[in-house]
Amino acid sequence: MLLLKKILSTAIVAACFGLGQAGCTRDDDPAPSGRRNVTMQLTVNAQAVGETDGTPTAGESALHSLRVYAFVKGQPAGYYGVEGDLTAPATFLMDLKMYSETTQTVDFYVVANEEAMSTPGGTQGQLTPNTTEAQLKEFSFTQLNTENGLPMSCRQQVEVNLAELAGDNPQEAPGHEGHTMIAQKVSFELERPVGKLGVFAAKTAGETGTLQVTGLTLLKEGPRYMNYLMPQDEATLKEVGARDVDISLPVTDDEVTAELAADASPEERKDPANYTPVLGAPHYLFENPWGSTSWETPGDAGGNILRIDYAFDGTARSGLVYLPAIERNTYYTVCCRMNNSGKITVEYTVADWDDTDPWDDMEFNYPTYTNPVLPLENETMSTPTVYYNADESSTAGTFSCRFRMTAPSGQEWLPTLLDASPADFEVKVYQNGLPVERPVASANWYTITVRALKPDNVGRTVSLGVSYTPTWDPNQSKLLLINGTDSNHIEWPDSGNTPELIVITQVDPTNI
Repeated sequence: MLLLKKILSTAIVAACFGLGQAGCTRDDDPAPSGRRNVTMQLTVNAQAVGETDGTPTAGESALHSLRVYAFVKGQPAGYYGVEGDLTAPATFLMDLKMYSETTQTVDFYVVANEEAMSTPGGTQGQLTPNTTEAQLKEFSFTQLNTENGLPMSCRQQVEVNLAELAGDNPQEAPGHEGHTMIAQKVSFELERPVGKLGVFAAKTAGETGTLQVTGLTLLKEGPRYMNYLMPQDEATLKEVGARDVDISLPVTDDEVTAELAADASPEERKDPANYTPVLGAPHYLFENPWGSTSWETPGDAGGNILRIDYAFDGTARSGLVYLPAIERNTYYTVCCRMNNSGKITVEYTVADWDDTDPWDDMEFNYPTYTNPVLPLENETMSTPTVYYNADESSTAGTFSCRFRMTAPSGQEWLPTLLDASPADFEVKVYQNGLPVERPVASANWYTITVRALKPDNVGRTVSLGVSYTPTWDPNQSKLLLINGTDSNHIEWPDSGNTPELIVITQVDPTNI
């Protein structure tokens, strides 16, 4: 039997309180706005438990070095770098150059364990504090040096609120004395740019022979000769050629003693704990867009093929397993049930990596989100109004704005209408033009739309808010700041004086 188990790793980069001076830019370096640079608080955490269930091991989660880059429209906006082992959670401060007075869109790139990547004889240089955004996007490697851990990375665009400041300014942390800290806390998810392979075997219950896996080989057509640090599109990955040499994987010397009944349940057949591990050490696969949709059917010409050599009572046999396309940050668990007759029974499924208690992954962080909510693209912030339109398929007359919460991962939020009856106004959320019932933290934008339901409510108002309930405290719902930082800094014109709310007025369409 064979099981392919897709696993997504989670290593959280969240906002927290500081350590060290690495990567601190000069506070007297004037930004275009004329204001001083601001300081952000960052924390890196990495999960480390488990061996066969897909959860990263301690070695796969260890942080040996870290670089964080920030860019605004391709221009450098901040950098932090540190070498040496970091104890998770590792905390530090990073200065951010201001290109705006209120909010700015920042592209963050996080790289951990760069020494785990190498390209012998290559012309590509190493990462430095001056590495450009274009170089980060294209950074690649041909070899893994796992004694230096595993490379991990993240690329994420964040709307940073520069106007809302922390309450303990000016800062006193070494290297950041006198700096101004912003209140926003940003979180990222690190992922490994490679896949992981595990191989397990069992005898069919009742077999009396001695089973030994004698060899594991990835045939030369599959393994790619290079891998990118940052995610690429499929077209780019398809341009990467094969290494064109068979790769022999280490096998254990242990006899396969695990037995699995022929009528075992699907859950038992899918659980690696019911098998004997036969791969001597984890093997990390480079991304490969080519593959097969069935373990026993040849797929694309460039897909990975695993040859398994084994012996029952000294009689040599072998079988081929056609692997699917290899994705980054994915764990492929191959589970084989073997009969003395030479038959291998195969099955594979896909499952999330984080099969751990939910508390292990919970982020106790204030959300990272857009403040203020923004007008639709190519529109400007104007007095929020609605008017009645009987055509519900039309957006004419609605008040619409863009909102995005990027962290914590999985955090739900909800648009809320206050100070009016649900019979008078309604609010809906859309993403990519489709309605969304339960919006969650996402790198993509959502559209919030408020509609008037009655024509005779001209002059009435309704207040729009966005609430969230922390995952660690389901009894405490809170309104987010969506209209500025305080009553003296309201962003939407003529929209009240409460930063958590936007007051919308219903108007007569004939007067527009």
